[in-house]
Amino acid sequence: TLVLAILLEVGTRVVIRIGSHAWPTTEAVAFDTELRGLLELYRRHPFLNTAPREGMSAAAFGKQASFNSLGYRSPERQVRKAPGTIRIVCAGGSTTFDILSVDDSQTWPWRMEEILKQRGLEAEVFNAGFPGWTSLENLVSLAIRDLDLDPDIVVLYQGINDLQPASHRPFDGQYERGHAEETVRALGFELQPLRWYEHSLFVERVRQLVVGDRDPWRRLQGAVAADDGVQELPTEAVETFERNVRSFVAVAAAGGAEVVLATQPVQIRDAFAEADQAYLAQWIVGLDPKVVPGQLERFNTVVRERAMAGPALLADVARDVPWKEGDFADPMHFSANGSARMATFMADTIESVLNGTV
Repeated sequence: TLVLAILLEVGTRVVIRIGSHAWPTTEAVAFDTELRGLLELYRRHPFLNTAPREGMSAAAFGKQASFNSLGYRSPERQVRKAPGTIRIVCAGGSTTFDILSVDDSQTWPWRMEEILKQRGLEAEVFNAGFPGWTSLENLVSLAIRDLDLDPDIVVLYQGINDLQPASHRPFDGQYERGHAEETVRALGFELQPLRWYEHSLFVERVRQLVVGDRDPWRRLQGAVAADDGVQELPTEAVETFERNVRSFVAVAAAGGAEVVLATQPVQIRDAFAEADQAYLAQWIVGLDPKVVPGQLERFNTVVRERAMAGPALLADVARDVPWKEGDFADPMHFSANGSARMATFMADTIESVLNGTV
């Protein structure tokens, strides 16, 4: 049996090698290699749970991403701000990090800086977004590292990731249950070694013939929202988000920075409704994906009311930008067109803040 298995495996590899002119590997091995390369960007952190690995760069899944020596997805810069420079820090999660951009220069914060410079402003934009971070991590990051940059303006673009701990039952206002462990899993920190059969091309081809292709990202997926997923977030979750945003504004203002609070859009695209709902169910476990847009709007309402109360200003990204389905590559993250549209809108907002017209 062992000899037969070896012959089948060798034969499969030789046949594929003849057809492709390259020695093949299984899809599982290829995916695992890419994922472990991407994991080099991240590290565990005692206060932020997960954090950037300063000075690291990685290329995976056809995209490139890097952090400068200070831990921001931005050009290399000194901590000390040059005279006459306008510094802007953009805080958020993967939607600020702009995780689906093909490289750093195509992210919306990077593009926003280029637009501001084209308009004659000496602007430096620091992308302080990090995959999985909620308003809680943004608050901690602001206090322990972002204010060291002496920013003139701090942007908070957050809400979607807070839905994750908000939907956990029972709700945990410290975001430990229902969020901390999910983020660690999603970034791949608990990635297990491949099973022996995942190295076999013969087994993979047989499985494909019998059950079809398998989504490789399922290795990172935890539980998925059940049929009885939460239809409405508890009031305490909305109040906790408001607390975090209020604290963020207070800390930024105490550091001498103006604050811009941005609402967030989410798009369940008609052409990909089933896939988009499955995506949301995997990230926001416990919340019915169909109600995600409505529940996110509750957080957006908090952002609007917090801006009205001052001293923060509002960038109503969810309402004031005429988003199209093509602006999203999944229900949460921008496509290239969406990133460009976001960059222009935020550049307009920042310019209005600097001119005192907001």
